[in-house]
Amino acid sequence: MDKQQQYYEPLLGQPPTGEDGEKTSLVDEPSRRTSRGHTIFWVVFVLQSLAVICLSILLAKDRSQCSVNPVYPQVLYSPAQEVLEYQPKTFSMGFGKTKTIYQGEPSQEVDKAWNDLYNNFGLSKIPKEQARLLPNKTLPIPGDEQYYAIGLAVFHQLHCLNILRQGLYPEHYRDPVTGAIGNIPAEDWPDHVSHCIDNLRQSLMCAADISLVVWQWVEEDNRASIMMNTVHSCRNYDKIADWAKRHRRTTHFDSSIHVEDDIVIPSF
Repeated sequence: MDKQQQYYEPLLGQPPTGEDGEKTSLVDEPSRRTSRGHTIFWVVFVLQSLAVICLSILLAKDRSQCSVNPVYPQVLYSPAQEVLEYQPKTFSMGFGKTKTIYQGEPSQEVDKAWNDLYNNFGLSKIPKEQARLLPNKTLPIPGDEQYYAIGLAVFHQLHCLNILRQGLYPEHYRDPVTGAIGNIPAEDWPDHVSHCIDNLRQSLMCAADISLVVWQWVEEDNRASIMMNTVHSCRNYDKIADWAKRHRRTTHFDSSIHVEDDIVIPSF
């Protein structure tokens, strides 16, 4: 062998040697790489499949928990959200012997029942640090500027419903001198009634009660009838009313005085 051949043979390298010491061909290497590639592919595929299965189980678990517990947090901040509590409540049919104290002909008892729902605590006040968190800006109370004026919407809705109820009995509730019904002047009555009807429409659609009415067989009538005395998932109204009583606004809000403040809230 000449010297030049001796110099270059090591650079070419020797054929790979197998475990048995026999030399193997370089043509086997591509097949080995392909085999390793297939192995890696299947490992990744299995891991991804397991991840998808685990995620599906977690999502199904979350959905099942939501279906059992229908209590969802407020999307927007309300200072009264701290007292939110849900409870099952069976509705009254409102006919015959199932009528409630809020129904029927005008009387002192009926009027008191309605007034006790909201009339003495419908206007509230909150401190400035809570006013900063509101989704809509409100104003400081003139003469009591460390507090801000608010009212829970449910009390306005009950006011509207009570006004509509009184409108059913104008001969009883209309002022004989001014013609006003409740605190609504006669000339404002049509617009106010229209406002109340649409406000209640918006409120009902906003709350969108998904509790059920059902049909049951009534033996004495020998027919199926719709039943509305069903159980509903309700917010505990007494807890909300108690919150309003604790935060009742007792000072007069003078709407002719503009108190400047530094709270800036983006508009929705």
